[in-house]
Amino acid sequence: MATVAPPAPRTRSASQPRAPRLAIRSATRTDSVTPALQQAWQDYQRGNYASASEGYRNVLAQDIRNRDALLGMGAIAQQTGNEQEAQQFFHQVLLLDPRDPVALAAMTSYATPNSEDAEIRLRQMLANQPRSAALHYALGNVYLDQSRWAEAQQAYFTALALEPGSPQYSYNLAVSLDHLGQGKLAADYYRQTLQLDPSGRSGFDAAQAQRRLNELNAAR
Repeated sequence: MATVAPPAPRTRSASQPRAPRLAIRSATRTDSVTPALQQAWQDYQRGNYASASEGYRNVLAQDIRNRDALLGMGAIAQQTGNEQEAQQFFHQVLLLDPRDPVALAAMTSYATPNSEDAEIRLRQMLANQPRSAALHYALGNVYLDQSRWAEAQQAYFTALALEPGSPQYSYNLAVSLDHLGQGKLAADYYRQTLQLDPSGRSGFDAAQAQRRLNELNAAR
C-alpha cells in the first residue's frame, strides 16, 4: 500500500483560522466575573470568536488584569491571524506574572522558525516549571518546525500526560507518531483526538484526521 503523507497542523495563512499554539482552559475560581468567563470560553470552544471576544472584553472592562480574559483575547487574535494583537495580550499577562507558562509558551511561537534560541528558552523555563503542559507543548512545536519528530513526540506525550483532555496535544502527538511510522499508536491518538473534539474546533482539520485514521486502520 502506498504511503500517505500524514496530516500536519495547518500552515499560517492569512485567510484561514490558525491552528492554536496554546490551549486555553475555562476559569475555575468563583468571583463576580466567572459566569462571563465561562460563557466566553464556551463561545471560543465553539469557534464563535466574535461572541467570545465580546465576552472577554466585558470581563476586562470590570477587571483589566484578569488573566483568563487576557489569554482568551490573545488566543482569539492568534486564531484569526492578528499576530501583533495576540502578542500584546500575551505581553500583558507577562507583565502581571513574568513566569506565566501559557503566555511564555505562546510568545515562543513567534520566534524565528528553527531558532535554537526558542528551544534554549523553553528548556530553561521547563527547568523551573517542569509540570507546565503548555511549555512542553511549545517545545514540541519547536521540534515539529524542525522535523525532529522523536523529540516532538516525547514533548507532546508529556504535555498530554499533564493535561489529558487537550485535543491539540493529542492531535500533534498523533502526527508525530505518524511521521515516526508508528501507525497503530498514531491511530489511537487520532481516534482520541476526534473523541475529544469531533468537529476540530480547537484548530486541527477533523476531516483530514478522520481520513488518516481510516487509512491507518485499513493498513492493519
